[in-house]
Amino acid sequence: MKRILVTGASGFIGKHCINVLVKSDYEIHALTRNLNEQNAENLFWYTVDLFETAKVEELFQKIKPTHFLHLAWKVESGLSFGSNENEKWYHLSKKLVHYFYDNGGERLVVSGSCFEYDLSSGEAILENENSLKSNNEYGKNKNKLYQYLKSLQKEKEISFAWGRIFFTFGPGQKSASLVPYVISSLKNDTLVETTDGNQEYDYLYVEDVALALVSLVESTYVGAVNISSGKTMKLKELILKFAKVFEKEHLIKFGVRERPENSPSHVLGNIEILTSKTNWKKQFDIDKAVEKTINFYK
Repeated sequence: MKRILVTGASGFIGKHCINVLVKSDYEIHALTRNLNEQNAENLFWYTVDLFETAKVEELFQKIKPTHFLHLAWKVESGLSFGSNENEKWYHLSKKLVHYFYDNGGERLVVSGSCFEYDLSSGEAILENENSLKSNNEYGKNKNKLYQYLKSLQKEKEISFAWGRIFFTFGPGQKSASLVPYVISSLKNDTLVETTDGNQEYDYLYVEDVALALVSLVESTYVGAVNISSGKTMKLKELILKFAKVFEKEHLIKFGVRERPENSPSHVLGNIEILTSKTNWKKQFDIDKAVEKTINFYK
């Protein structure tokens, strides 16, 4: 029996990963701080604070998961990733990794981020070629964990993949994030005040992100993998797609806000490894993604 343990299972990306996994042949053990989740035939929820490490270690000993999808991490909204909490999550994640392998774990997948990269070049980002000189604490600590896993892999030949997620949106995203802010404003007939919107980013709908992460769980590839669409779109184009559905383009006010400090202008992920080393295929084009997101918030 394949048993997978998922941290951050009730989060934005985690919920979509659970939706994918329940259709598979895994016995799913989902960790959350949310008291309202319901068990299902092959899905078991555990309410636990990951920083209560003695309880978490007991869970690993009890469950003995064969697979581990580690999504939990405190992420600040927007591009402000300077919190010192990131280092705490780095040290905690190291402990979780050892609990997993000490109890017979076979395959680990961790969610990383494009913000581990130096995003100033504006060129397509390759996993094993671009600089990993992040300008924020979030990216630096994520990369520290990745480097630790690389050294552990050389030492003990562990099987792990590191999914670097680029820009995503969809149902369940934090209300302070851009897309929920845009939708909420449009629904309430209030102005949407943004930057100039000329940033070009690589967006992937959250259900496709979840499918990619689960495909990494199923694969045998070891190392970092970009999770993105492989295409860029201007931020203003994405915003206007939502406005056009509501027929409220007049509420969009570009150039009112300054771009966040250290905000990159062009971010594009090369996805050759993702498409060649896993069975992943993108399921949703941008228009379908916009439609599904709006339907959720309606």
